[in-house]
Amino acid sequence: MPSPSSVSPYLIDVPRSLQILPDPPARLFALGDSALLDPRLKIAIIGTRKPNTYTQTYTTLLAKSLANIGAIIVSGGALGTDIIAHSAALPSTICVLPTSLDRFYPASNAKMIQAIAQQGLVLSEYECNPTPQRYDFLHRNRLIVALSDIVIIPQADRYSGSLASANLCTKLDKPIFVLSHRIGESLGTQDLLAKKRASAITDIEAFTQALATRFGLKAQEAKERDRLLEFALSNPTFEEAFARFGEKVLEYELMGKITRENGRIIISGA
Repeated sequence: MPSPSSVSPYLIDVPRSLQILPDPPARLFALGDSALLDPRLKIAIIGTRKPNTYTQTYTTLLAKSLANIGAIIVSGGALGTDIIAHSAALPSTICVLPTSLDRFYPASNAKMIQAIAQQGLVLSEYECNPTPQRYDFLHRNRLIVALSDIVIIPQADRYSGSLASANLCTKLDKPIFVLSHRIGESLGTQDLLAKKRASAITDIEAFTQALATRFGLKAQEAKERDRLLEFALSNPTFEEAFARFGEKVLEYELMGKITRENGRIIISGA
């Protein structure tokens, strides 16, 4: 499925955080706001593609709570846990794809990934890779782990890709956190707890507050309304928008948030 973004991917400098990898990417392509890569608390939330209701609920609460203290949520755009985390944290989220950015994978999540490209950041190390192979997902996962200061795995089965990511966390000295589950559920994360390779999150508010204190963060006020996007809902002329918002209109065009059609501004994908 082709990318519905109205702008082309652009090359960015490979972040220093990725240089800790034994095989850092040679290049990195982006859609969206690369300022999200600036030094700032980044937390990966990754896990099963088939989360149970409990995991769905608490992944949503976790991502929202962490975004509210200013953390950036990093994940892989996959079905289940990944896309739930992205959706809850938007726009404070980075999506790393296993494909090149001319394709949003998986296709069923294309609409949300498009929203991330417009409001957050989408990354790929591939210039042309429309059909991912099995190893591309592992390559994608190493970038997610390396970008992040902390990794949360809400739910995972034994021998899952998330546990391969947990192994990389251990090598790179990245703290791992998991949700507490009932006996017999999420056996992969239960094993991480049993082996003392992960810590359990039993209280989201306390967990978030502990991170806020550790990293000197505080809960954000209600997010400032995006007045330019609100103005664009009326499909003004470019001249009207520029007179009111100046060069911010051009910045939003470059970021793919808005486009021009017949001299009028529209919200991309609307």
